[in-house]
Amino acid sequence: MLAALFAWMSVATSSAVGAGVYDTLRIEAVPPVGAAERPGDGRWTILLDGYIDATASTRLRALVAREGITDADVYFNSPGGSLIAGMEIGRLLRQRGYDTHVGKRTTDIHEMIGGVCYSACPFAYAGGVRRYLEHDSVLGVHRAQNRVPLPDEASFDKLVSQQATQYLLAMGVSPELFTIMSQVPNDVIRGLTREEAVRLMLVNE
Repeated sequence: MLAALFAWMSVATSSAVGAGVYDTLRIEAVPPVGAAERPGDGRWTILLDGYIDATASTRLRALVAREGITDADVYFNSPGGSLIAGMEIGRLLRQRGYDTHVGKRTTDIHEMIGGVCYSACPFAYAGGVRRYLEHDSVLGVHRAQNRVPLPDEASFDKLVSQQATQYLLAMGVSPELFTIMSQVPNDVIRGLTREEAVRLMLVNE
């Protein structure tokens, strides 16, 4: 039964504010200045913008491998999406040793402004080795919700709690974050203050 419920998690464990506006996560990799003259030298910028869909981590992994990105700053601007996909992205970022930020690009591809990271997004963001929160950016959470009926909601909720808590501990983030998000209605976003995010070890820089 639990295995069947876990299979549902890849498509049904979270929602997003404004879901439907974003169909898939848009992924853009910006090479360091001068990369053409000095291949492999410098930090890339990876922009993850929009809804975190079930295939996002697969597409991100393929891009990283194709470009040979060994060092990167990853910027999130996302209303949320799949919790499982968010954790998959986070594990990939930690494996690669990347750092994370919340922000989005301007017309200047190398200039960032404040962004939002809501719902499942903070779980992906948690994968960064060093996690920054610029002053005009926001981290926000709410309770995960199934998008389709499930045969055993109680078992499903328990499994989600176990998986999310284990993930946060592995990323060095306090599991209190999951407790906080579980207390927030799914149709509301609770912004985290910078002080809270630091106390929860979600922001560590």
